[in-house]
This record gives sequence, structure tokens and C-alpha cells, in this order.
Amino acid sequence: MPSRAETRGRIETALRVVSVGVIAFMLWQSLDHGRTDSIVSGRSANLRTGLRDWTRSGIAPAKISVQLDSVPSPRDRDWLAALKASGSSVSWNGSLPAIGLDVQPIASPAGGYRMLVSAPAGSSVVIGDEIGPIDTLRAGNGGASVNVPSASGVITATTGGTTARATLPYTLRIRRVLVIGDADWESKFVVAALEEDGWKVDAQTHLAPGVSVTQGSITPIDTTRYSAVIALDHSANAYASDIVRFANMGGGVIIGAGAAGVESLSPLRAGSPGKVDAGSAAASEPGTITLQSLSVVPVSAMKGDAVALDRRGGNIAVAARRFGGGRVMQLGYLDTWRWRMSGGENSVGEHRKWWTNAVAGVAYAPALAPTVSETADNAPVARLIESLGKPASAANGPLASTGPSVSLWWLFAVLSLSLLAEWVSRRTRGVR
Repeated sequence: MPSRAETRGRIETALRVVSVGVIAFMLWQSLDHGRTDSIVSGRSANLRTGLRDWTRSGIAPAKISVQLDSVPSPRDRDWLAALKASGSSVSWNGSLPAIGLDVQPIASPAGGYRMLVSAPAGSSVVIGDEIGPIDTLRAGNGGASVNVPSASGVITATTGGTTARATLPYTLRIRRVLVIGDADWESKFVVAALEEDGWKVDAQTHLAPGVSVTQGSITPIDTTRYSAVIALDHSANAYASDIVRFANMGGGVIIGAGAAGVESLSPLRAGSPGKVDAGSAAASEPGTITLQSLSVVPVSAMKGDAVALDRRGGNIAVAARRFGGGRVMQLGYLDTWRWRMSGGENSVGEHRKWWTNAVAGVAYAPALAPTVSETADNAPVARLIESLGKPASAANGPLASTGPSVSLWWLFAVLSLSLLAEWVSRRTRGVR
């Protein structure tokens, strides 16, 4: 019968064999000799847990397939991309609605943001910020848009489990607006509407041939002084060359219906002025006049790069185009002051808002300070495809592993315990 010392010695030998065996196995794993490929799969609900397990295994799985019912977070997406870069074959499957989000500052003294969303037609998109939901939009042909006066932090757009994120953009430097027109009601109330909304306005008002009244200083007409120039009627002919140069430099120009026929402004026009479509404004009772009841000089023979922004019946009432570095808007509505003076209870505010939106749509407004944020994820599905490739054609099963995979943490624990047990045993019986 073996003595106690001999038994202890055999146990210590067995522990040493275990230690050497574990070290040998770890070395064999590191060399990847004869390793059976491991195939793992997961779903959105347990993706984070799966990513941790696959990473801790020491050797990345040979194949990873993921079934997604929502877009993974940027962190999980990048984690999958890192596993792919380490040698794993990564595939994913799922019907995810493509969505994109862009947030633009509105070039207006009142500020605000224009949120543009691309989403499947008919889908419901919830817009929100760090405080909570802002609005719910119904996507039309390609998407939807909404203007909001203020927002906080990261902006989100969510539909069908897919969330796009965008940070609030840079702030803009708003410069003055120059209004050129005859001394009439239209000039008076265009200037009034813009000033009421916070714009700083210079005006060149013509009273008679060779006689004009100047508000502010109208020279030079360039982007260092002005964000936009509004040419209301034929009085703008004297400044046409300066206005064309201003637009080419990047400035915004609005050509009113009365100025559409000025031939020297033809390089800027979105199209030729058509025959006047008389509205019902003149015959309307006070309090009933609207924008749609005004007379219109339609924009006809549109240039190839022009875009229609507003229509009345079969006529294009407002159109815009690029010219050089600037934007030009051609308005067809005549005598918008009638809308302000003889419209409904809200006509003054509506007239003011309409002119502000028109100027903001073309205004030259350089950025004060660009905003860069790592939290932005404007097009999550597109970035998922960019990182991992297109979705696979077949669905995958639940999280599982079909190949042997032993965690290095367990191997290290076994090695540590065997070495410690052998050392304690030898020390307690006085053997080094």
C-alpha cells in the first residue's frame, strides 16, 4: 500500500501533467493546427452578448451569421466589422427599412432647423431629440421634411426599428438683405415683413426717373455685405450686372414677378415670364384674399437645371435654379401686399413667413463653426451594408455554435489552479 507521501507525489505529478497539457493545448490552439471551424449565429436581441462571447473565445469564429430585426448600434456594427477584419466570415439577414436623416440650419434671423428624411413611401417616421419626440411625419415619394424652431442634442428619425441619428449642424452668419423696387405698396410691405422677422434690410426705392430713396448703403453689392438681393420690378435693371455678379459669387437672388421681364436679368431666370394669369384678389372681399387668389406671372420655358417649387393649377408659380455659386428664385405672384392687407386674421404673419422662407431658401449664409460628432449615424442601413456587405438571402437560426470552442479564460483558470495546487502540496510536505 503506497504511503501518504507517495500518494501526494502522484497527485502532484498529475497536476503537473495537467498544467503541461493545458500549456500544450493553448500552444496548439494558437498555431491553429487542425482546428475545426466554428460557426456561430445570433439575433438582434442577444447580439451584444454574442459579440462578447465570440471575442473572449480567443480565436474569432470562422463564420458568423446574424438575423436582424433592427439596425445594430454603431458600436455593435463596428464590432462585427472588427471580427470580419480579424478573419471571420460575417453575414447578416433581415428586412430593414432604409432611412436617412439630414439636419440643416435655416438661414434666417429666427434660426431653426430643416429636417430632411428619406424613408419608404407611406412609412411613419418619428422625429425626436434628446428631450423627446418632436413630430411624426408620413413619408411621401422618397421622404418628408419638417421645419422646427429649436432642438436639443442629437436628432433621431425612427421607422420600423431603424433609427438614424444626426447632430445639430453649425450656426450660420446672416448678413443683410437688399430690396430694389419702385416706391409702391409691394416694396413697402416686403421691407416691413422682413424687418418684422429680424432681417436687417437695405432698400433702394425709386420714386421717379433719376429720383430714388436709399435705406442704408447699397454698395458694394457682394457677399461680404449681403446674404440676398430681392429685385421686385424693372427698377432693378440699373443694377443687373452687379446682381448677376453677386449670384455668381454665391449670393442669393429673388426675382419678383415685376422683374422677370428685365432682359439683363435673363441669365439668372429659372424660365421666361409667361402670360399673366389673373387671380381673384382684385374682386375678393376684404379678409378673403390668399396667396392662391393673387395674379401670377407663370414661369414658362423652364431652363434645364430649374426646379418648380410651387404650382397653381397647371402653371409654375415659383421656380429656382443654381447660378454659379449662388441660388436664384423666380417668383410669379403679383402684388403680395394685397394678401397682407386684405387677407384673413393671420395674413400678416403668413405674408411675413412666406417672404422669410423665400429669402432663407436662397440666402448666402456662411458657417460660423462646423460641428463634428462621432454620434452621428445619418444612414444606418447604408453604413451597415458598407461595413458588412449586402444581406444574405437566407435566414439564420438562433445563437449557437456548431464547432468546438474552449475559452482561453477557462484554460487559464485550469492552468492557474493546477500550478497553485501542486505548489501548495509540495510546500506543505516540505518539498521544493
